[in-house]
Amino acid sequence: MPIIKLTSHNLDRQLAEIAEVILRGGVVLMPTDTIYGLSALATDEIAISRILSLKGRHTIKPFICLVDSLEMAENYAIISAKCRKYLLAFWPGSVSIILPSRFKLPSVVHANLPTIALRWPRLSWLRQLIHLVGQPMVSTSANLVGEPPLTDITMVSQYFAPDKLDLIVDGGRLKNSPSSLIDLTGSQPRVIR
Repeated sequence: MPIIKLTSHNLDRQLAEIAEVILRGGVVLMPTDTIYGLSALATDEIAISRILSLKGRHTIKPFICLVDSLEMAENYAIISAKCRKYLLAFWPGSVSIILPSRFKLPSVVHANLPTIALRWPRLSWLRQLIHLVGQPMVSTSANLVGEPPLTDITMVSQYFAPDKLDLIVDGGRLKNSPSSLIDLTGSQPRVIR
């Protein structure tokens, strides 16, 4: 499987290549603004099933969906004026927010819950990629169930069979932890992690 190391002088071409793989139904291992993630189109149930299989996840848990703007978030979540103020304080950034769902994505994305978890990432190249794709992308930590998330691309083969991934985006060694998760569906914000 191909590996892309993002560079500023080829960024547009590289993002177009990543977007093409994702739009074809591919599963991409790539850095996010927090940790390495397994990503695919949020509308592609087959690609999402492949992610679940890669992780060894047999229970249904909601995915976080990456969006490129508040406007894209509003297409998939019900956002009150009060929630909008919170979102503008946290986004773009490494905070994922649980909001009431508009149910426009497959049920596997939100695990049959009436909510959806969204994040508008702070990395400009990642926002550009989501914009190129034109719809949310699921993102989940690149790890096997019960194992720590992948932080060093050189260790990918210890986690996943390389032929099971359609593309790897090399972001070097990451020192972050998973995104914070805040639930805005109640009367008060609630920190989940």
